[in-house]
Amino acid sequence: MKLSVACNFDDALLDGLRGYPVYEIYGKLTSDYFGGGRPSFYLPEVDRAGLERFVEKTHRAGIEFNYLLNASAMGNTEFTREGQRQMEELLAWLDAIHVDSVTVANPFFLRLVKQRHPRIKVRVSSHRYTDNPRKVRFWVDNGADYIVVSEVNIHRELKVLRAMREAAGDVELQLIVNNWCRQDCAIAGNHAVGLSAASQQHGRGFPLDYCSLLCNELRLREPVNYLRANWIRPEDLPIYEELGYHNFKIVERNTPTQILLERVAAYAARRYDGNLLDLVQNYAYPIEKVGERGKEAYSTRRLLKYFVKPQAVNLIKFSKVIDFGLAASVLYPRRGPNPVQIDNRALDGFMERFKSQGCQDLDCERCRYCHEWAERVVRIDPEWRARMAEIYQDLIGELDGGSFWDPYHRTLGELGVAARLFLDAARS
Repeated sequence: MKLSVACNFDDALLDGLRGYPVYEIYGKLTSDYFGGGRPSFYLPEVDRAGLERFVEKTHRAGIEFNYLLNASAMGNTEFTREGQRQMEELLAWLDAIHVDSVTVANPFFLRLVKQRHPRIKVRVSSHRYTDNPRKVRFWVDNGADYIVVSEVNIHRELKVLRAMREAAGDVELQLIVNNWCRQDCAIAGNHAVGLSAASQQHGRGFPLDYCSLLCNELRLREPVNYLRANWIRPEDLPIYEELGYHNFKIVERNTPTQILLERVAAYAARRYDGNLLDLVQNYAYPIEKVGERGKEAYSTRRLLKYFVKPQAVNLIKFSKVIDFGLAASVLYPRRGPNPVQIDNRALDGFMERFKSQGCQDLDCERCRYCHEWAERVVRIDPEWRARMAEIYQDLIGELDGGSFWDPYHRTLGELGVAARLFLDAARS
């Protein structure tokens, strides 16, 4: 077993990883010219000096560092003189501080790094959705040292995974074990592009994760999507090891250290007794496990820095985002138990069906295997579910209808009318 673990730039993480089969951690600057696979507001704050120090500490701990250059779209700036200057400057710096590898989501970056900085190994991002032997061979033929398998659609297709492993030859394939994106997500490509823009230094847009809103609303409305996802339970790792997979990736980079270490321990032990969402959910972290460093991620300063953009959106409407962030524990840590409970050990046996039958040639609504399991094991607090349904309907309605971007004078006029109606009703 080889584990690749998300880096939150907390020194305590490196101390806690001792004794586990962790060969690398991965991360990036909070923002850079080209961006990456997660928005800046979601990432720990780190500048160049901080990253360089952490790479040095990582090497002293006997662990490699992988830098993420995994933006899915850069507005074609990579094909400009300025883009080339920025790329060469960044790669020269990464080479100088002895970063071991970079992850890319762009064939040009792969070939560029291999030719200009051959010391640095190159990994192909999961955002390139490598999900069959032909795609594997393309990346192998172009010089990839590692390939991260698609994060959204292939983990239950065991015959395809075996064929991919055979096609890769000496190139390692890496599986993300605790991603919870919906199975065969139709908007994964849109999501990746939006996330890329939200971590670029020159980006001017509002960092609203619209795709995530839609997917979380769908999970709430159709709980089968909690199970019909691309995660791998610790107990099911032997299935993939038998197929020849031994390199496993643990996400996310916004995760507090205590929770990251609990995830590493669970996968190293191939067992977890608790809520499956403890392992796979990328928000709603309990306040008692956030730690002092983690609390900065929820600070008012960061909220103002990334979201207060009065020229981009109608900030009077932003209270709806705050309501969502509080109720869903996205912009704030969770207080109390998780309102969604999935007993991980109650899923023992869930994977047996997939050993003989995949999903890509079936209609889920006719099969309903995952639906039946979800009815037995997914438990959602009914009051919280009703509250969240209202919030999603209101917020997504504002976005789809366009009022989230209304001129301020129009919103103030509507508020004035509402206030007068309220006062009239109170007097009567």
